[in-house]
Formats: sequence, structure tokens, C-alpha cells
Amino acid sequence: MQELNGKVAVITGGGSGIGRCMALAFADEGMDIAIGDIEAGPGEAVAEEVRAKGQRAISVTCDVTDLDSVRALAETTKAELGAYHVVCNNAGVISGGPTTEMSAAEWDWVLDVDLQGVVNGVIAFLPGLVEQGEGHIVNTASIAGLVPMAAPGVINYTTAKYGVVGITETLHDELAPTGVGASALCPGVVNTRISQSARNRPEAAGGPVSEEDMGPPLELPPGMEMPRIIGANIREPEEMAARVVEGVKANDLYIVTHPETREAVEERFAAIMAAFDKLEASLG
Repeated sequence: MQELNGKVAVITGGGSGIGRCMALAFADEGMDIAIGDIEAGPGEAVAEEVRAKGQRAISVTCDVTDLDSVRALAETTKAELGAYHVVCNNAGVISGGPTTEMSAAEWDWVLDVDLQGVVNGVIAFLPGLVEQGEGHIVNTASIAGLVPMAAPGVINYTTAKYGVVGITETLHDELAPTGVGASALCPGVVNTRISQSARNRPEAAGGPVSEEDMGPPLELPPGMEMPRIIGANIREPEEMAARVVEGVKANDLYIVTHPETREAVEERFAAIMAAFDKLEASLG
């Protein structure tokens, strides 16, 4: 989707971090913006930043785990901004703790937001994009969707992000004849508040934690370790947003952001190819 000026972008999780920076970057391209965020205050603050750039913007309180809430975001965007063209399924959370101690509720929370939230975005927005014959979906995955993060506390997150990559790969191929593109954003560590996800944790998963009781942004939750593949190279969300704009224009399937993770991806796919080599050798 090379021409963005005059179009409309929708971003879930748009009240902070990568989502906020995507909203501002798309506004700089001349797009109007719809922010969906479970936190109304930060969502409206970003909408104000967009308006200060001379673009129209709305903020809608949205819980991506609730399909009706995501559908309401789609309907409100169309009613107030006239259409939607770029849809960024970006809302995400992370939860800590060893796999042996992770509760079913913690699994459910992360999968509901990080995976089902993307599914709900596809259900709510894709028919309209296909009907109008143009558009683009950006699903925020992670390098954890390309390489398993073998470290305590991230198995539910990794599971969700692998699913997001699979959804996006399938959409990219399926939608090719329709004029609608799809991209998976696969960043490493970014300077955001995702490590403070527990501020919105549901009661079933242990309830919300006040910011006073959490560590600062980028300090990992208790029980979580930094996976080897990630390293310590922390990048800024503005850089991620710039890559997303480029990726939408080029219809890139994979939007990668941290070159230092390349070796780990190569190692993973080399291991898969080695398994095929072993099979072929056994078959003679």
C-alpha cells in the first residue's frame, strides 16, 4: 500500500510504546488515526498528539480479548473517520514465571491478548478491507515468533507470537489477489512498558499490580530471564514505527528490526533443514 496520505490507520495498544509511535508515524504520512487501548487516558493523549500534527484522531477504549469491543472499534472508526485502511493489531502483554509454576490463568491471559487479540482484529477488520479492495494488516509479533525463547517466564508469550507469525504468513498468501497486504512485526527488545503489563492483569490471573509495586520499564518481571537470542541491544519504539511504515508501503511479510538476532534465526532454520537431510538419508 504505497500511498498512505488521506487514508486511515487503526492501532490497538496505541496508547503507549510501539503503538503510540506507529500512530505518530502514520500521522506524519498524512493519515488519520484511530487509537484503541484498554487504558482510556493514554489513548486520548496520543490522539491529542496526532491532532497537533493536523490529522483527525479518535480514541476508543478497547479490550482486544473481547470480539465485540474490537468490532465496536471498527464500527466507530468507520462512522467517525469514514473508513480504515491500515490495521495494526499491536496490543500485547507479557507474564513472568517458570513454566512449571505458570497457572492456567496466566497462560489464558497472555494467549487471549497476544494471540486471540490478533484473531479478533482480523475478524473485525478484514472483511471491510477486502470489500474495499485495498488495505494492510500489521500484526505485532516478536523475534520470539521466529526463534524459540528458551528462558524462564516466556513460554506463553513465545507460543502466542509463533501463532501471530503463522496467522500473518497465511494472510499474506491468501490475500495476495485481493489488494490487501499483511506484515508481521518481529522486534527484539524495545524501550516500552510491556514489562509492566501486570498493571492491567485480570483478577483471574492474579489481578492488577500497581506501578509502585512493579519494577521500572525494561526490568523483567520476577521469574523471567533475558533469552540468549535477544541480547542487550535495546532499540527505541520510534525506530520500530519507521520500519512499519516502510514495511506497509513495500508489503513486506516480515518486518525485522534487530540485526543481531539474525544468527539465531539462521540456526533455527538450519536445524529444520538438518532434520529433512536426516529423513532423506534414511529413505535412501
